[in-house]
Amino acid sequence: MDGWLRSKNMKLFFSIGFIFSLLIAKPVLAQEKNNETNSFYVQAIIPENQLDRTKSYFELKMLPEAEQELQVKLVNPEATPITISINAINATTTEEGMIDYTLKGIKDKSLSYPFESLVDVIETTISLQPYETKIARFHVNMPKEKYDGVVVGGLRFTKNLPDNELNSKEVTVQQRFHYVIGVVLNETDEAILPDYEMDSVNVAKSKQSNKMAVIHSIRNKHSAISKKMDVKMSIQKKGEKSPVIKFEKESLEMAPNSMMDFSVPIKRQLQPGRYSSITQIEQEDKKWEFTNEFEITREQSKLINEENKGDKVASTIPLWLIMILILLILLVLVQGYILWRKKQQRK
Repeated sequence: MDGWLRSKNMKLFFSIGFIFSLLIAKPVLAQEKNNETNSFYVQAIIPENQLDRTKSYFELKMLPEAEQELQVKLVNPEATPITISINAINATTTEEGMIDYTLKGIKDKSLSYPFESLVDVIETTISLQPYETKIARFHVNMPKEKYDGVVVGGLRFTKNLPDNELNSKEVTVQQRFHYVIGVVLNETDEAILPDYEMDSVNVAKSKQSNKMAVIHSIRNKHSAISKKMDVKMSIQKKGEKSPVIKFEKESLEMAPNSMMDFSVPIKRQLQPGRYSSITQIEQEDKKWEFTNEFEITREQSKLINEENKGDKVASTIPLWLIMILILLILLVLVQGYILWRKKQQRK
């Protein structure tokens, strides 16, 4: 009988060990879309100082203090007249990691020569009669100082809506039909590579999802376009090793001398307190790593937990310790059961 009990005991022990092992295993430049029809077309008229004539946007080799006129053809293929608003806009970076030309007047502190200050729009509004073609003109005036790298911006052409549609609350600037033609201005052949720094890390609502997130403000501080940028984030409560959030994204882009408010979504409940974020950036054969502390206040924790009602609050006790405690409790119960069976057999 004792042998039978020992056999049962060993089977139960290995069953518990198998379950425990399962518990701790680790799971391994174009037109923007909208609902309008293609009610006009644009085409860059490529000048002689274009670096690559196969490209449909401007990529120009310039000299300090040089002046030049850029031209873009506008075509109205429809039977109704239209009016187009025209802007020169600095290249910026969205929180999703894309180069953008939507909002005018955004300038990072690392940007010495904003595109908007170098380009004058000759006519900010152009009207086109049915089937008419016109030329939009822009005056480029390069800075006096010689610079390495690139200045990047966009020439944005937006169809103006009729008054009855313009007053609708459902129509935003981003939703209106428009084209963007990119402009890249070079002065030297000096190769400049992107370089990054972490400006700040804090908790706020994401512009994209309108939900609470950990916002990492990453700056590309060099005058170079950044492509194929891979980012990994690991966030843990201060003083602990187990991460409460892991997030990664590949093939991001950044405009030169711009800030990206990279948003790490919070998909679980979190307690208030101090947290630490480790950011790893990889690009080709280079790596960057930043460690930053931030705080989740009681008010922010309340908002986070309201958004994640179905999840449990992150425990301050490490997972490995919880697993060991569960295993010890199970072993005590098994040993108690074996002793009880032995007592029953002696009676």
